[in-house]
Amino acid sequence: MIRPILFSIGLLALSLGATAQVSHGGGDIPIPVVEHPCLSPEAYLEIESQLEINRALLIEKGILSAQPNSRTGAVLLEWPLKQANGFNQPSYYTTVNFVDLDPSSGIQDFQCGSRSYNGHNGLDISLWPFWWQMMEDNQVEIIAGAPGVIIQKSDNYFDHNCSCVGTWNAVYIQHSDGSIAWYGHMKKNTLTSKPVGASVETGEYLGIVGSSGCSTNPHLHLEIHDAANQVIETYEGPCNGTTPSSWWANQKPYYEPSINRLTTHSIAPEMKGFCPDDEIPNLEDQFNPGDLVYFTAWYRDQLLDKQATFNVIDPTGAVFKSWKQGGPENFSWAWWYWSYFLPTNAVEGIWTFESTYGNTTRTHFFQVGEVSEIQTIGKEKLTIMSNPVHIDVMVDWAGERPLTYVLSTMQGQECGTGLLSPGRNMIEMSSFPIGTYNLHLVDLQTGEQLDTRLIKAR
Repeated sequence: MIRPILFSIGLLALSLGATAQVSHGGGDIPIPVVEHPCLSPEAYLEIESQLEINRALLIEKGILSAQPNSRTGAVLLEWPLKQANGFNQPSYYTTVNFVDLDPSSGIQDFQCGSRSYNGHNGLDISLWPFWWQMMEDNQVEIIAGAPGVIIQKSDNYFDHNCSCVGTWNAVYIQHSDGSIAWYGHMKKNTLTSKPVGASVETGEYLGIVGSSGCSTNPHLHLEIHDAANQVIETYEGPCNGTTPSSWWANQKPYYEPSINRLTTHSIAPEMKGFCPDDEIPNLEDQFNPGDLVYFTAWYRDQLLDKQATFNVIDPTGAVFKSWKQGGPENFSWAWWYWSYFLPTNAVEGIWTFESTYGNTTRTHFFQVGEVSEIQTIGKEKLTIMSNPVHIDVMVDWAGERPLTYVLSTMQGQECGTGLLSPGRNMIEMSSFPIGTYNLHLVDLQTGEQLDTRLIKAR
């Protein structure tokens, strides 16, 4: 379960340049009041009982040791999420809740703050932004933070929850020191095919981030129990009495301020809440001179008064628009948009939406100008993911027959050819220069064709 940390109270933006800002908006997202932790007491007892039964059976079979190694030097966790092949979003998550270390009704995290909620026993890592879209695309994988043995799996439970109901899909792994990692809220029918008793290595696929069980949105709940079945806060800090040292190979900082993604839209995006219908991205990367464009920044850990700068740059390198923003509060996640009309005589080609936040610069590319396309194949059958492309482009083709494709520059220089089969395909573009490319598809049986554009970004 995820709860809110802070609420939106306002926006500070300074616009520089001749074109007036049309509108701005956004904020953070208030989260429903927590009914109880991710697992009810009854669910806890059921899980712990099953884990003990399975451990005893695995010890009897000689798969697990009855006397685990000591904790010292035995287990250090790696980050338990990664993007699937073909996806390269600059950043894709935000850490929302740590373990609540206050045994009373109060809240205290490992840094003596309150980034948790009462009774929370794990680490909540949420997808961000567009968590439902990322879940549907199987974009973010849950991977083993440390080697161990699978001692329990639960699957096939509903995974689109936006409230505290039902049972979660999860994988439980025992490490060599006897500690057990609980990976919860997974997307159903995506769990590793390995059975209970099988070994896994660090970084091995376990499943896809979902929203099963007591969950408001797609996120991973990672919970660690030591060999004595005591909950461990894995982060080292002044208010963590559960362990004298970090359980992470490389402990991440308490705050990780970042702009996870920049996007453009012809209609303002909507993030009205946490349910699937509340997420309306309205993404658009193709505009004409004179169009109204919405420019959106999606923050992780936006910090009070930490300033971000933004630029919109035309294909000649001229800055069309610049502005700055300081965070109005500390937000675990936040999104802000600004809209401007493009000039009626805008230079056509690839434009750049750019931001710098801290020491990191993000870029998003969009096309201005008419793009002529041949289209006798139904474009609704073609889904292109991660466009602009950073490394590889994933293409889903819903037709019944394969298509041939030719990838070329806008000047007609051929860059690659191949076959697009029904289902999911990957086209490698990691070595391609930044720019716009034409993907020309042909059905050799009927002669039908389809042209579409791919933008190669950094």
